[in-house]
Amino acid sequence: MTGEGNDLPNPSKVVRYVPYARMRRDADDNYLGPLPEAFVERPVDDYLSVTWCEYFQGNEEAQLRCAIEALRNSNMNVKAKACFCVGATPDIIATIEAHGAVARAVYYPVDDNPAHAGIYGVTPEEVLLQAVLADEVWNTFLTKQDVDAIDLGDCQKSNTVG
Repeated sequence: MTGEGNDLPNPSKVVRYVPYARMRRDADDNYLGPLPEAFVERPVDDYLSVTWCEYFQGNEEAQLRCAIEALRNSNMNVKAKACFCVGATPDIIATIEAHGAVARAVYYPVDDNPAHAGIYGVTPEEVLLQAVLADEVWNTFLTKQDVDAIDLGDCQKSNTVG
C-alpha cells in the first residue's frame, strides 16, 4: 500500500505537463520532444511535479489517460498546445543518481490532484542532467490529440493506494 510521503512503487510511470514553449519543434512546428528547461523545478518546490499513473485502476493506457485527466482537472492552466511527457521511475531515478544526486519519486497528493508526486534530485543548476532527462528519459510525449484518442475510463483510485 502506497501512502502519502511514501516512495512510488518501482517500477511506476509518471507524467509531467510541458508547456508549448518548453517543447522542441521543427521548422513546421511539429513537436520533437521536450527541452531541458521542462525539467527545472519551480522556485517554490524542491522537486519536479509529476502525476503518478498507477494511482489509477486499469491497464497502462487507461492509467495514463486518467493521470493526464487529473492534470487537466487540476488548478494548473493546461493549454491545448502543451504536451504530456511520460517517464518510467526506474529510468528517471537511475539517471539522476548517475549524475551524482540522491533521487526519490514520492507520492505527494495535493488538493487538486490526488495522483500528484514529486521527483527529488534535480536542481536548477544541473543543466546536463536536465538535457539527458529530456533527450533520453522523458522523451515520450503525447499531444492533446494523442491523449484525446485514448478511451477515458472511470479513473478510479487503485486499491494499492492508501
